[in-house]
Amino acid sequence: MTVTLSPDRPAERTRGVPLTVRLRLLSTASGRPLPGYAVSLWHCEPTGAQPCAGRQSADPAGWVTFAGAFPDAGASRWPHLHFEVFAPGTAGPLHAAQLALPGDACATAFGRRHLSGHTLATDGCFAGGWALEMPSVTGDAARGLVATRTVGV
Repeated sequence: MTVTLSPDRPAERTRGVPLTVRLRLLSTASGRPLPGYAVSLWHCEPTGAQPCAGRQSADPAGWVTFAGAFPDAGASRWPHLHFEVFAPGTAGPLHAAQLALPGDACATAFGRRHLSGHTLATDGCFAGGWALEMPSVTGDAARGLVATRTVGV
């Protein structure tokens, strides 16, 4: 499904659509979970960065879960979230990336009437491979959406 977002609209408000983000941290060397590693997750609004739930440490299975709202669609940006991964006891991130939300999830959050004109392919921040930064998303607008992704560190 190809979905585009209108570049001529101000940021569309989606505060009514809950979004839970679940990330599983795994070692790229061993494939094992990384308990105790921390993740910071946020998205940007016209007024600046908005944390979903601050910073969390991974559980014994390597999972972190953040609750927030589906991010806005700006005039020049596809809906996405930013995250950083930190090893225990370190100050700087080991890994930083974005989560590009899939088109069908955007259609669910924004409704078809708001989708025209902008694509992931035209968003300069994802020119290097947005498909590698896309979580799977389940759920619906009434009960909320859940974005899930495994992150190798």
